[in-house]
Amino acid sequence: MQDFSWKQGVHSSVSDLYVQPLFPQKGESISVGIQIPLSEEIVEVRLVSFQLGREKQYGMQARREERKQRYAISLPVRDDVMYWYFQIVAHDRAYSYSLAGVKASVPPLRECFSLKTGLTPVSWVAGSTCYQIFPDRFRKGDASVGAKEGEYAFDGGRVSVHTFDETPLEFAQGRCLDFFNGDLKGVQDAIPHFKRLGVNVIYLNPIGASKTTHRYDCTDFFHVDEKLGGDKAFEQLCNALHDAGMKVVVDISINHTGTAHPWYVKAVEDRDSEEASFYYFNEDGTVACWQDVPTLPQLNYRSNTLREKIYRSKESVMCSFLRPPYHQDGWRLDVSSEVGRRGEDQLCEEIWREVRKAVKEEKSEAYLVGEDWVDSTPFLQGDMWDATMNYLGSSRPMRSWMGETDRYLTNGWGQQPKPTRAFTGREFAQALESHLTSMPAQMLGMQMNLINSHDTPRLYNNTELFDWDLYAGLVKLLYILPGMPNIYYGEEIALAGPYGSTERARYPMQWDESSWNSSFFSLYTELGAMRNLHAETLAHGAYTFVHADAQSIAFARFDQDKAIVCVLSRSDADLKLTLSNDLLLINHVSYVLGGEVSCKSDAVCVHVGPRGSSIFVGSR
Repeated sequence: MQDFSWKQGVHSSVSDLYVQPLFPQKGESISVGIQIPLSEEIVEVRLVSFQLGREKQYGMQARREERKQRYAISLPVRDDVMYWYFQIVAHDRAYSYSLAGVKASVPPLRECFSLKTGLTPVSWVAGSTCYQIFPDRFRKGDASVGAKEGEYAFDGGRVSVHTFDETPLEFAQGRCLDFFNGDLKGVQDAIPHFKRLGVNVIYLNPIGASKTTHRYDCTDFFHVDEKLGGDKAFEQLCNALHDAGMKVVVDISINHTGTAHPWYVKAVEDRDSEEASFYYFNEDGTVACWQDVPTLPQLNYRSNTLREKIYRSKESVMCSFLRPPYHQDGWRLDVSSEVGRRGEDQLCEEIWREVRKAVKEEKSEAYLVGEDWVDSTPFLQGDMWDATMNYLGSSRPMRSWMGETDRYLTNGWGQQPKPTRAFTGREFAQALESHLTSMPAQMLGMQMNLINSHDTPRLYNNTELFDWDLYAGLVKLLYILPGMPNIYYGEEIALAGPYGSTERARYPMQWDESSWNSSFFSLYTELGAMRNLHAETLAHGAYTFVHADAQSIAFARFDQDKAIVCVLSRSDADLKLTLSNDLLLINHVSYVLGGEVSCKSDAVCVHVGPRGSSIFVGSR
């Protein structure tokens, strides 16, 4: 009888595990590999490439490694994009192996592996852990700086000052002028906290001069808000973080300014001024605003002078902060899919290609991560952004696993979602995999994955459906997805903030450790340590969905020597899951967080409690 079990152990992908170098230049030779199980059924393995308009087959050389064989071939990359699949000749017939798995037929091009030449990686991202800070609400470090009660009026409100044991005002009452006076010295003082969490990237929401607490209403792109400590405090923070081995990414909106910006003031006063060309004007003579938010006038990139000031010039905003004295490491790009779009002006892609060119010439390893809530694939081809805040590929499906209605089916900016039927394991796997395969695979390691942010309600505060066991599983999965996990300040202690408005997602951080949720903090610190210990595997390893059914999902990252597996269950009863070991070939389990795990030559057995989860590490 024909033995087809070998099909379970075939694997390859566009990852460092199988393709070296992963970021080649056109004309450079690469090595491409595939894992094939030891089987008497296999006769030969070939790579079939499509380059220069034709198909070409290459015989591959085998190297035996205990329970598997590693086939590899070296060949030059002739096109801008190289496509290939593998041909596996068995005794009964020839099979193809591609993104669609093992098939008897020849795969179409869309199912083939592909590699783009000339891409520039940001090498420090894939093995890192990021921590996001909303500066006004994080920590007070310098008593001499900050907003003062009644200091100024803006947008129908007046500045109020609050202590960290108070809660933010709703917008109608506070108008985003309710300052808690967190500052950059406070962020610097929290470096030991970041160390405890295993964090090595800090992402700051906007810090530029502005009127409001959110600071997306910039009044001066070139200077840090004095209420946060000003330029000197930022310089000191950057130096301290870099000395501690941490990177600094800062939020910026080049889509709009605030109405207190001198450019805007001049534009309104004098329609013939150069500053007037920086904005759009409505037919009634008023300045056009982003999403009709009256305090956020939209910038007009038909102006070359504006482009010079924002990103083209060496002295531009986006280039100058990358140099001394700050040496900033990247930018988070606010409302980035909407920049340069108004009426017939659709300049978005043109702008981002120019931004990338200018920024990368200044600092090749500078990180550009865009805000986009939907599929960002068009921006992730290596010529615009490095990454997206991965709502579509992490936060949105994770919330659906918990049973929360998707943001885009919810009114009010998604702040009060109703419960819905939760994803099954198969649906969860499908949602994750469809995103993982949507962009060039070389870009996966640079994505910023998250559950919560300053624009979403904190999932663990959803009192209608929160379940600690399910949530703990999501956090475990977050830490091993391809890319970089982003932790929104306070989620590691279960910081309060009820559903209902954006302001409620921005509660002040609490620093009395007796008030922290110890289960949360233990989970985040444990996962941070695990991620740092296995950073190389998580940065460069391949991924696979080991299992998915109605009640569970198992996802793995692996390299030549080890595998890291995360199992999630939503069953109301104990779950005993037997995972095939034909691909991962785990021979010893060295670490387990949650549940019980044992391995045999052909299977890995996982036992978790109701709605439980496990993350474990095994040698291969």
